[in-house]
Amino acid sequence: MRKTVQIKIGNTNPPQKFDTGIELKVGDFVVVETATGAEWGVVDSQPCEAKGKTENNQVLRVADVADKKIIDKLITSATYAMKIAGERIEKYKLSMKLLSAAYSFDGNKVVIQFFSENRVDFRELVKDLAYSLRTRIELRQVGARDEAKIVGAMGQCGMQCCCGRFIKDFDNITIKMAKNQNISLNPQKINGMCGRLLCCLGYENDYYAEMQDKMPRYGSEVATPDGKGTAQDNNMLTETVNVKFQNGDTSSYKCYKLCDLKCKQCGRKDQ
Repeated sequence: MRKTVQIKIGNTNPPQKFDTGIELKVGDFVVVETATGAEWGVVDSQPCEAKGKTENNQVLRVADVADKKIIDKLITSATYAMKIAGERIEKYKLSMKLLSAAYSFDGNKVVIQFFSENRVDFRELVKDLAYSLRTRIELRQVGARDEAKIVGAMGQCGMQCCCGRFIKDFDNITIKMAKNQNISLNPQKINGMCGRLLCCLGYENDYYAEMQDKMPRYGSEVATPDGKGTAQDNNMLTETVNVKFQNGDTSSYKCYKLCDLKCKQCGRKDQ
């Protein structure tokens, strides 16, 4: 039975999926196969049964004593690389926020990730770092969402941001998703730690979009088992509608299941 496991390459976010035939536990140091050769990583989840037929790169082995000595040296070197990179960024007065540094398992390359709102000309920086660190330098500029993924920020829900735990590719999130769910458009409510729209707005969007098409519009006339009234509040989770009945100067309200109503104006106004 094929099993998969989540592993942080170079102990940096986000974890990646690998196939394994080895018994592993969270926190184990391992050597894995990647497109660029062997790399080291840290196990981030318990192995589980693989889903689907697509095969992933393999876990080659649990790090032995010799591997761990190499890894310890690479971690120390990465810390030093971050220090030197920070000093050089100040020297060249570049608008860059350093996020992480990780050496390849063979020690021939260091990958440094940084965030910047603007495009950065770092050619002189790369030359300086290559001379100072005596190795190949790969600088990767990432966006605001990737910054939160790498840093592993805490979300409004009190848990680590989804991007730092399991999201590999970011979907297109739009303001319409918040409108579909009747969420306040206050930026503090709908923006994540990265300052962009919450990824979780897309999780249940298909359901809410479907319900928006079925629910009566506010103020529209609906036929109920008790007569005609006007639709007020909708609750898309319970699939209920609060209906207002007008009798002269007095008003009364009653909640109905959507399936018990017939409406003349159902669906979103933007249709």
